[in-house]
Amino acid sequence: MVYEDESSNDLSSLDISSSSSDMMYRIPASIDDEDYMVIEHSALDVCSEHRLPPECHIAFEEFETGSRFLVCTQPQPQNCGFVGWVDPEWPPTMQNALLKLWEMLEDNKSARRDDKLENSLKIHHLIEEKRNLDANYDKLVEDVNQLLNAQEERVMDLSYLKDKVNAHGAESSSAAVAVMKTEIEKKEAEIKELKGKYSVLMNLAEAQGRVIRNHKANHLKEKEKEKLTEENYNLKVQVDKLTNFEEKLNDDIVVLNLHIDGLKKGIENLIKRRDELKLQIADQLKTVEKNQEKLKMIRDILDG
Repeated sequence: MVYEDESSNDLSSLDISSSSSDMMYRIPASIDDEDYMVIEHSALDVCSEHRLPPECHIAFEEFETGSRFLVCTQPQPQNCGFVGWVDPEWPPTMQNALLKLWEMLEDNKSARRDDKLENSLKIHHLIEEKRNLDANYDKLVEDVNQLLNAQEERVMDLSYLKDKVNAHGAESSSAAVAVMKTEIEKKEAEIKELKGKYSVLMNLAEAQGRVIRNHKANHLKEKEKEKLTEENYNLKVQVDKLTNFEEKLNDDIVVLNLHIDGLKKGIENLIKRRDELKLQIADQLKTVEKNQEKLKMIRDILDG
């Protein structure tokens, strides 16, 4: 990338800043570009303190990104703080766009840091879970080994006992047979006695069953009688209620009949009154007609 700018060979167009006795001018972050057309050092004798040609850089920071500038070549603290801008400032729209891009970059970095932290926490939890699983697995293996050892010891003990029994079996076989016969006779006597007791218990149970069935039958009969008696009583109560209700209805009917008779008499009186009013109206109409005839005669006389 080659920059062509008339200001590259003209010192008067550079925006120059230098350090003072109170503070050092901050040099912006920069990147290197091999295609940067280096300004002739003979024309840039601006580092008055060291009389050395300046270094050429390209800014890579906020709204100054992409602008070319020159700095003093001496390291700190000998650096005089010389900074000369070769390119003019970007227009405001370009500066805003660059600031927005840098903000997006910072947001992306922050998001990546958060993701990295979250992933680190997840990895930590997974490591802890793996550690717990390993511990549980080791404990399980230990328990299984203990069970297997106990099983082997038990098998060995049984084998030892079996061998011991076989060794002494021949000597004690006759005594064992006699003991077994005695035990069998005792068991048969006990079984016979138990059978007798069982038969007695069965007879008692059967007798108790008959008594219980008879008692239940008698109880059911008495209960049915009580139920029938209760139902009869309830029916009687219902009949009494219906009788009282019927009497009340009869009384209401009598009262209604009296009201009806009164209404009938009132209707008859109204009919009579209506007829009288009709007669009166007819008389009034006749009187009106007579008066109209008289008025007509009077008008005829007056007109004649």
